[in-house]
Amino acid sequence: MKHVAALVVALLLGACSAENTTDNGAALRDIDSGRSGAEVTVSGKVAAVLPTVAGPHGAHERFLLDVTDGGHIQQIFVADNVSIASQAPLHVGDPVVVRGELAFNARGPVIHWTHRDPRFRHMPGFIEVNGQRYE
Repeated sequence: MKHVAALVVALLLGACSAENTTDNGAALRDIDSGRSGAEVTVSGKVAAVLPTVAGPHGAHERFLLDVTDGGHIQQIFVADNVSIASQAPLHVGDPVVVRGELAFNARGPVIHWTHRDPRFRHMPGFIEVNGQRYE
């Protein structure tokens, strides 16, 4: 039980200290090195809004995000569980900030866990658009 409490405190402190700091360069380096599981906070523009789909873990809002750092550009797939979080009203071209966990699928990089984790196993994430945060 003491370990669980320590994990919750660490998660909350980490979320408070880093959640507003975007670091596209670090995220792109994590992608280049295949570092799955990295917590990332990136800013970019919505390249495409995909249909929301139902899955075994809830409905997911999905979109493609163009993330740049210097001359490096990377399109990242974002999957946000709207069974847990509020759905963000996204449109192509919207500037957004996304915080979540980096993973990879057959098509490339994915950011997921863009919301709170009801079981406290992951750092809380979010999607921020037009000054509004969706967690």
